[in-house]
Amino acid sequence: MIKLFFKTSLGHIKRNPWNATINIIGLALGFTVALISTLWILKQFSFDKNFQNYDTIYQVMVTGTFNDEMSTDPSTSIPLAKWIESDFKDEMEQVTLSTGLESTIFKAGDKKLSASGCYALGKFSEIFSFQTIEGEVSTPTDANTFIISQSLASRLFGSQSAIGKIVQLNGKDQYLVKGVYADLPQNSTFYQLDYILPIADYLAKNEGIADGWNNCYFNTYVQVTNSKLIPTIESKLTAVFKTKLTDINPEILLHPMEKWHLYESFKNGKNNGGQIQYVWMIALISCLILSLACINFINLSTARSLKRGKEVGVLKSFGVNRKQLIQGFLVESVWSVGISFVFSMLFTLLLLPWINKLTHAQLELPLSSSLFYAISFAAIFVIGLLAGIYPSIFLSSFNPTLALKGKLQLSKGRFQPRKVMVVIQFAISIFMMIATYLVIQQLYHVKERPIGYNNQNLINVISSSPEIRKNFEVLKRDLQNKGLIEDATLSSSFVNRLGLSGGGFTWEGNDPIEGSILGICTVDESFGNTVGWNFLKGRNFSKDFKTDSSGVIINEAAAKFMGLTSLNSKTLSKRGKTYEILGVIENTISESPFKSITPTAYFLDFLPKNKITIGLKDYEHQSQTLKAIGEKFMATDPNLIFEYTFTDQAYAKEFTQMEMIRSLTSLFTCLAILISCLGLYALVSFLTEQREKEIGIRKVLGASEIGLWRLLSTEYIWLTLIGFLIAAPLAYLFMEKWLENYVYRISINWSIFIVTGSIALLITLVTVSFQAIKAALSNPIDTLRNE
Repeated sequence: MIKLFFKTSLGHIKRNPWNATINIIGLALGFTVALISTLWILKQFSFDKNFQNYDTIYQVMVTGTFNDEMSTDPSTSIPLAKWIESDFKDEMEQVTLSTGLESTIFKAGDKKLSASGCYALGKFSEIFSFQTIEGEVSTPTDANTFIISQSLASRLFGSQSAIGKIVQLNGKDQYLVKGVYADLPQNSTFYQLDYILPIADYLAKNEGIADGWNNCYFNTYVQVTNSKLIPTIESKLTAVFKTKLTDINPEILLHPMEKWHLYESFKNGKNNGGQIQYVWMIALISCLILSLACINFINLSTARSLKRGKEVGVLKSFGVNRKQLIQGFLVESVWSVGISFVFSMLFTLLLLPWINKLTHAQLELPLSSSLFYAISFAAIFVIGLLAGIYPSIFLSSFNPTLALKGKLQLSKGRFQPRKVMVVIQFAISIFMMIATYLVIQQLYHVKERPIGYNNQNLINVISSSPEIRKNFEVLKRDLQNKGLIEDATLSSSFVNRLGLSGGGFTWEGNDPIEGSILGICTVDESFGNTVGWNFLKGRNFSKDFKTDSSGVIINEAAAKFMGLTSLNSKTLSKRGKTYEILGVIENTISESPFKSITPTAYFLDFLPKNKITIGLKDYEHQSQTLKAIGEKFMATDPNLIFEYTFTDQAYAKEFTQMEMIRSLTSLFTCLAILISCLGLYALVSFLTEQREKEIGIRKVLGASEIGLWRLLSTEYIWLTLIGFLIAAPLAYLFMEKWLENYVYRISINWSIFIVTGSIALLITLVTVSFQAIKAALSNPIDTLRNE
């Protein structure tokens, strides 16, 4: 019996290749979206699972109130980490602390290169279960010793052993390699962590930074095996921390590693998601498109059923009962789904290189995994049954006598299942069009957000050294005299990346025990001119005023935080030193453009200045200019590697995730529209074919081409409008919820729905009109000659 159904199925495909192709390609496109989405989603959920203590590691987060807004940040202080280590031994197994990633220049023999790493306190490498390749990879504690990654060891020493080798850092410090650890995978929070230095060396270079609970410059991690203790620990930590920082009403939160990657966003002190929203969005889109493809399959199968009426009649006349017919058509359905899945794997393999470039991931089909094939076969079977059950029941219900006489007709009731499925197709496509349109609008809205400085022809010099900083003014004048640069500046942070926040700040009307927390950046007199600050009040730093060393410039957010309305005799104090407020600048986006602005203070002498920013002249041949600048830098310090990034390019990277979502949703929406159009075109073609004689008679009786076009098109216009009425409110509710995650966001305007509804209607008209016009212009003699 199965063999018989395979033969009849093949015969049906040969007789109707166009219909079969649309069915298979439509399903294949749906499967392709599902495969790509599943691979990407699984990649997101795999983050940090390489660590053995994945289930027991937490990051200490601090929530504070600024400008009546609650902000949650991972920055913590050394006293907090040491207090946890001493007073929570029973609740927490391990505590560690680290700085953020920093780029360092390494020199070993004649090799010179740069790599990123951090300073660490406690058992950092032990908590994160670093795998030993060579030597001892415990967190270094002895001065001038460190551990490095396997890839860095290979870059520095080739195939030789790295243990005991001396490496020069930043052209000055000599460090001994004590261990080599395995590279961390790409789906890890610490990906590209190439070295770990002892925290003692960092503290020796930054005196006083280890003192004070408000010096929140570090990341603190703890290991807690009993998760039931987390609320108690958070309450105890918060109670003590509130006595140390009284102005921001701090609260401590222990953020589990399993949420670091996908649940990294906080609002009002509570976790409100993060990248998980993109995961669910992609999952929803893939389910919608797969459903759309299945609906397409069902609709075309039932629409073409009239052409298989005689086949069913013959089978029934030979004694094949309805149950056997249903089983046979289900086998045919599963077989068609299986062919579609094979094509989808080919499409996926073709698209993956582009998808990997877009998502910056290493996605690949697990073709060697037996689990992949088991799940695939199960999915093919289940989807084949679900997609084939309605057409099977419908086909098997035909009366054999009417079927053999060719007198079968599709239902003409008002609520035909076919119409319902077409409406669902339209609703899904329109929903995705609206969602994609809003994603694009939100992206462009944030991109157009004022950044508060001029990032054109501005470069951040990643490489620096004591020798460069010592001779910076001479080097700058030389570059200016040769016409290579407009200006250059030294600072503690780049303009687009605020490095540190610190507490202890007081001003008139605000004098808490530990003082308030502000973002901190140390600059020189040329900083504002180099980056193009926009002053709202006051003036810039100037070498003409010796007293400016005791001055401070604040941003608009800080002025609001302090309640500052004028600059008359206004001061800001820290550690017993008073700074005169010289000016207020427009807010600069120094962190994520999707977040609110941190109140920030800029000083001339506060933190070490080791970041160089250069404003280039607007030359056509910048590559030659940059080469000449690099040569001057390396002439000043031969141990230096001149590395830089363009500020505007670094800022553009902030939108990488959103750009990826925009591209994926746009791609998937186009595929959804394509699947709908293919299905609609095939459906209209068949139904128009069924009405050929009716159209011929109408033409003979005097019907116009416009009237016939209206007759064939009106139904689908109404179905499109019904689909729009279903999709529009659902899209509004879904996207409004999504937009709540953004501080700087668009408002959903009614014009969006007019635009997307009009586009959907236009697509429907174009798709339907091709066949409708063709039928309307046909010669009635050709269709009625056999009557």
